[in-house]
Amino acid sequence: MSGAKIHGALLATAFLLAILTWNWEAPSEIELERVLVWQKDTSAVISVSYQSSGLDLALKRYSEDEAEVVFWAGFEINRQGRLGTSALDTLVFPLGQPGAKLIEDLAEFRVLRDLGDLARDRAVDFGLNAPAGTVSIEFSDGVERLEIGKTPVGSNDRYAWDSPEGTLYVIPADVIRPLILGSEALRERQVHYFLPEDITRVRIEVDDHERTMVRESSDIGGPAIWYPSGSPADSDITFTNFMERVAQISIEGFGKTAPRDSLVELMRIQYFGLEDKELGFLRFYTDSDQTSESYFVLSERTKVLAEAMALQAEIVAFDLTNIF
Repeated sequence: MSGAKIHGALLATAFLLAILTWNWEAPSEIELERVLVWQKDTSAVISVSYQSSGLDLALKRYSEDEAEVVFWAGFEINRQGRLGTSALDTLVFPLGQPGAKLIEDLAEFRVLRDLGDLARDRAVDFGLNAPAGTVSIEFSDGVERLEIGKTPVGSNDRYAWDSPEGTLYVIPADVIRPLILGSEALRERQVHYFLPEDITRVRIEVDDHERTMVRESSDIGGPAIWYPSGSPADSDITFTNFMERVAQISIEGFGKTAPRDSLVELMRIQYFGLEDKELGFLRFYTDSDQTSESYFVLSERTKVLAEAMALQAEIVAFDLTNIF
C-alpha cells in the first residue's frame, strides 16, 4: 500500500513540474545577455530627448489640433552641414514601429556591460570628457540622463555614463543608433497597418462624387473583386485595378509641406472591415502652387501630412477620372 502511495506522490510531483515548465516563459536570448539597469512600464515614459552638436531630437506624446487621439511624435532640428541656425525648421514626424521599439527599450533599459565606476578617472579613454550626445528620458516619477561616449573597438555599441560620478555602461548599438540617426530611423513608413484582405468595403469621395464599393476575396486565391454596394453581379475590374494602385502608395518622408490654401484634396477613402468596423482612412492631396506635381497623404497612421512617393501617386491621380 505504501508503495502505491509513493508512486502516486511521484506522479503528482511530475505532473506539477510539467505544469510549471509549460507555463514558465523562458527569458529571451537578449534578456540572458544584457544587464537590466531599470525597468518601467512604457506608459510611464513621458518624453525622450537626444542632443548632439548636429541634432536636437525630442520624442513626446502628441495630439494634433487638440484631438483626443494621442500618439508619439518626433520633433527634430538637424544642423549637420548647416551654417548658423536662423533658417532651421523643426521637422515633425510620427513614430513608426522602430520608434515604438525604442520607447520599449528605454522603458526597460538593458545594457551589454555595467562597468561600475571604471570611467571616473578615465573619461578620455571612453570619449566622455566631451560627450558626443546626451539622452534624457522623462518618466512619470523622474528623469534618467545618459551621456554618450565613443564606440568600443570593433563595434557600433557606445560607452555611456549616467554622470561623471556614476556608472559606466556599454549601450547596444540597436538601442542608441536610432536616436543618433534621428527621424530617418524612427519615422513612420507605412500608410496603413491593416492588410488588403482585412477590407470588406470602402467609401470613396472625389470632388462632389461619392461611391461605396464592396471587396470580395477570391475563393481560388486569385485577386479580389470589387463591386458596387448591393450589386454583387456587377464586378468592376477598373476599380479593382485602381484599389491595387492605391495600396501601392508609399511615404517619401515628412517635413516637406504645402500651405493649407494651396493644398487641393484629390480623394478621400474610408476603409471598413468585418462587422463594418472602421479600419482607417486615406486623404490624398496635391500642391497647386508647385510647377511639378507634389503629392501628400494623411492617414490613421501618418497622423500628420506625409509626402507621397511621386511615381505611385501620379498613377493614382491619373486614374481618378476613370472610377466614376
